[in-house]
Amino acid sequence: MRKTNNAARDLLAQLLTVVFVLTAPAIAEPPQPVDDDKIREMLALAGDADAYDGASLVYVLDEADVYVQHSGLATTESCQVIKILTDAGIRSQSVFRQTCDPDTNRIAVRSVKIHRADGVVEDVPLSGIVMQPTRQNAIYWGGDQYLLSIPRLAIGDALEIRTSKIGFNIAYLADGSASQLDASGLEPPMPGHWYEVTPFYTSHPIIHKRYTVHMPADMPIQYEVYNGEVKSSLWFAGDTHVHTFSAENIQPVSGEPHMVARDDCLPKLVIATVPDWEMKSRWFFNANESQFDADDAIRAKVAEITAGLDEEAQIQACLHWVADNIRYYGTSRGPREGFTLHHSIETFQDKGGVCKDIAGMLITMLRVLGHETYPSLTMAGSRVERIPADQFNHTVTVVRNPDGSFRVLDPTWSPVSRELWSSREALQGLVYGTPEGQDQTLSPYFSPEENMLQLHARRSMIDSAGTLTTDIHGELCGYPGTYLRRYTNADRKFEYGARIARYLNMGPSARIDKLDFIDPRDYSQNAWFDMTVSAPRYAVCGDDRMMFRLPLMRHPLRRIFIRDLFYGFSADEREFNLRLRATRLIRYEETIDLPDGWRVESAPEARSFESPSASISFEIVPGDGELSYMFEFILKDDRIAPENYVGFKKAVDMMLDIADEWVICDTD
Repeated sequence: MRKTNNAARDLLAQLLTVVFVLTAPAIAEPPQPVDDDKIREMLALAGDADAYDGASLVYVLDEADVYVQHSGLATTESCQVIKILTDAGIRSQSVFRQTCDPDTNRIAVRSVKIHRADGVVEDVPLSGIVMQPTRQNAIYWGGDQYLLSIPRLAIGDALEIRTSKIGFNIAYLADGSASQLDASGLEPPMPGHWYEVTPFYTSHPIIHKRYTVHMPADMPIQYEVYNGEVKSSLWFAGDTHVHTFSAENIQPVSGEPHMVARDDCLPKLVIATVPDWEMKSRWFFNANESQFDADDAIRAKVAEITAGLDEEAQIQACLHWVADNIRYYGTSRGPREGFTLHHSIETFQDKGGVCKDIAGMLITMLRVLGHETYPSLTMAGSRVERIPADQFNHTVTVVRNPDGSFRVLDPTWSPVSRELWSSREALQGLVYGTPEGQDQTLSPYFSPEENMLQLHARRSMIDSAGTLTTDIHGELCGYPGTYLRRYTNADRKFEYGARIARYLNMGPSARIDKLDFIDPRDYSQNAWFDMTVSAPRYAVCGDDRMMFRLPLMRHPLRRIFIRDLFYGFSADEREFNLRLRATRLIRYEETIDLPDGWRVESAPEARSFESPSASISFEIVPGDGELSYMFEFILKDDRIAPENYVGFKKAVDMMLDIADEWVICDTD
């Protein structure tokens, strides 16, 4: 995190004192929005770039008052005061920009003002607002963006932006010229309920942030602040409860390479009127149950792809057909687009949809087979907290087993993959949409053995000129197997050798002489490949000495299969969890035949290491005329906590050390 210097901290303390004095009536009544006089006084003490470690701008104020209706719709009155500190800040604020989805939110821009450094205040005419379509890729839901050019700013100037929003979930921008918000056509996903997730972290410093919810007194809420501390208060104001959450001096977080999602480690507020996940589960079931009818064409396709298969094979056949034949692209079906699955008959005809539609297609096909199956909500890449607010970005399929337990399937993940659920999404929060309602649960954990990369050099030889020849057989499952299939699926076999040779990583002279691999869409077995490699001058040779490094310990094709283990972990410690792609088991076995009369004089030492996050084992047997070794690396978790990072780094460093050590041979 960025730290302010002592002078900056003194300045911020003065400013916060002013904020406290200016909001002193909060001692006797709920917090009130700031007025122009208060803004001027706050700006006078806000300081310059030196007070904020060179930041380009500072949010002097970021406040929002949310007025919730019994229907679940809410109107948000917000004010942001942004002081420009550098030329980069000028450029970043030259255009006011906001996206919108009129099906879910409407926003009116109430005012935009420039507070000049000399005290002059200018109103920016709202007549200059223009609307354009947003850039879209794969999901075409008709979003718009509203743009307003800002007159030339100077260092020391500040923007004051006030907006009103009505809708739910996400603050989109609608008609900026509207004097009143039009809520016609807006319907909350769960009528009568309201929920929100509000981050209290930032990419720019914030001096004061306030988030106030004005809730009808007969609508109780539950909330929790995660990953940090936020001040909270509750006031009674007649038939309204006023919940306020605030924080001061929020410093930007630069983060760390390959950290978990920021929502999983930085402060956020999760708030909801929904009493429990069981209600959310029932709502999701009822909102989508009408979408899974099958027609004759769907039933015929199910019969075709499952003929002669047992029950488990039928399930997998349907999943792989959906994954490989329903393309990922989204088109809008109207106001309920964000949370309603498209009708499966439409999806089948269009051969396309987003994750919810792909999951729905599989639900319909499995129901044709007689399985009890439903949609499920999840959050790919991030955690779902216990407060039952909407924290989802992905929909999958869940099947109830005969014993009442459930299994989860993800056809969106499974194109050209043997996996039925992504090994990259282990222990993710899930809420099944069932008629009786389900509590939140977690997706399966994947053991390292389920994400295996195993290489066996069946015949490695180094001749007296130092040329290496070797036959390598690779067997892969889980995440590494998926990447082999997808990497080879896009190319014709006769082109693949040249492409993969770039990532061979067995020395500058190494080349692939022969290559064969699994049909990427053969899901009946683990992925595999066979390749013959030759590398002239692989070993450094003299009259009576030969030096080389262990071939498989160079990690052939690592950029394809295990790239995340070679990110470059230079830091000795971490503040945030490290996020890797999956658990892993890496195993190498190789025997190297030496030229006649040669023997191993010295070789890397055997070693082993065990930690809570990773372990390593290396055994080597040098001898006359040959050298054999076995290497194994086990990654036990795909999220490495800071307290376990040291052990993980030590295992990775040990693996890299072995790769760099020399085998020295001599001859009689």
